[in-house]
Amino acid sequence: MQLKPASRTFLLSSLAAAILGMSNTASAAFIEDSKASIDLRNFYMNRDFRQSGAAQSKAEEWAQGFMLKMETGYTEGPVGFGLDAIGLLGVKLDSGSGRGGTGLLPRSASGEPADDYGTAGLTAKAKLSATTLHVGTLQPVIPVLMRNDSRLLPNIYRGAWLQSKTSQASRWISACWIARATATLPTTKR
Repeated sequence: MQLKPASRTFLLSSLAAAILGMSNTASAAFIEDSKASIDLRNFYMNRDFRQSGAAQSKAEEWAQGFMLKMETGYTEGPVGFGLDAIGLLGVKLDSGSGRGGTGLLPRSASGEPADDYGTAGLTAKAKLSATTLHVGTLQPVIPVLMRNDSRLLPNIYRGAWLQSKTSQASRWISACWIARATATLPTTKR
């Protein structure tokens, strides 16, 4: 999804307003256990193609990543409910014709690197005793499925994730159903 400056501002302010607007009707744990963070990542990649017959001599790109994560606590009651939000934004700092192609930035149909790209998502969550259910945008870290955080922005998944903590040696039992995996490097058409 291509985000323009006005769209980014609207998206981030809407997420913040939605989270803060719920504070009038939420329980104390819902607010007290809430947290938000923003992570910044500056990423430079340089590839040198010295072999004969290479299509280009080098590829180098530089970008800034912004990762906004907001998590609420759970409401009171036998089943607690909460909401998580994530916003990811990548901004090109330096790249151009003939130097793109590192895989750091998405490219348009003409081969030019995108000026910015990003995605956002919400996750509804419910908790009953030691069991939690997350439905929506996920970044799981379980043996069979793990988010990749080795590039400018991590990838995300959309689906459902059920976790239960057993009393035996504090083990976690997880089940995950993924409807769609989303790389944070979408194909951009301009």
